[in-house]
Amino acid sequence: MAKKYGDKQKKDTSTEGEVLDAALEDKEGEESDFLNRLKYTVKKQGWYADLKICIQLLTRLPVYISDSQEGFSISGASRLFPIVGAIVGIIAAAVLWVGSWFTFPSAILALLALLTMTLVTGALHEDGLADTFDGLGGGLTREQKLSIMRDSQIGSYGVMALLFSFGLRWASLTEITEQGFDVVLMSLIATAAASRAALPAVMHFIPVAREDGLSVGAGKPSFDRAITALLIGVGFLLFLLGFRTCIVAIGLSALVAGMFVYFVAMRLGGQTGDVLGATQQITETTIFLAILIVGFE
Repeated sequence: MAKKYGDKQKKDTSTEGEVLDAALEDKEGEESDFLNRLKYTVKKQGWYADLKICIQLLTRLPVYISDSQEGFSISGASRLFPIVGAIVGIIAAAVLWVGSWFTFPSAILALLALLTMTLVTGALHEDGLADTFDGLGGGLTREQKLSIMRDSQIGSYGVMALLFSFGLRWASLTEITEQGFDVVLMSLIATAAASRAALPAVMHFIPVAREDGLSVGAGKPSFDRAITALLIGVGFLLFLLGFRTCIVAIGLSALVAGMFVYFVAMRLGGQTGDVLGATQQITETTIFLAILIVGFE
């Protein structure tokens, strides 16, 4: 009887130990899981990693993306769109500065700056502008519009959109260039940054128009990421262009770009990667015009 009791007690103690060990292993597993998730999240959503993702997406600049970063979310990285825009603006200003050594006229310098921005981005946004207007002008139904936008060939509506967009930016930048290198430097950086800051907000608030494509693959940025991008863009406008110019640029670009996005979304049922590119071009052009309207402080 005593032996049975001892055996039972031993068995119970053993069972209790196994349960305790299992509980400790579960707890350690949960903590390890949590730490791994935390490390992954921090690593995945770090500012430096986000910057590399944005540079790879929005430009043709060479950037190394490690294997551990291939699963990064573009929507999560979109908060740094305006930073990449500022980099594009700085490169364009540098080319303009080098061109000024040869005493080129303002029209040529402005053209060189715009050409540089187009080459650095691989005409990504210009392509979106042309495709969007081809779809809007050439298609009768929503399906036809979306189909035309996917066609690699450019139509007459796209050509006219590019001509007007490039012409307005060139004329505006020519006038700004005549005011001196400091002025055109700050204008290029602020405009390139702010025009890209609007894209995460469009991605967040406007649903996608189709079930596949660049915009679907990029995902929907969270509200805080979209707001962060906007605040960074506003910061560039405010500190580089001054308060009055900043207010007019924000108001005018929000009005024009907002009306454009609403107009397109009503006809396409949402936004696409091409629409985002067109929005950037329209916003950039509007901010250049706002600088001319108010002047430089």
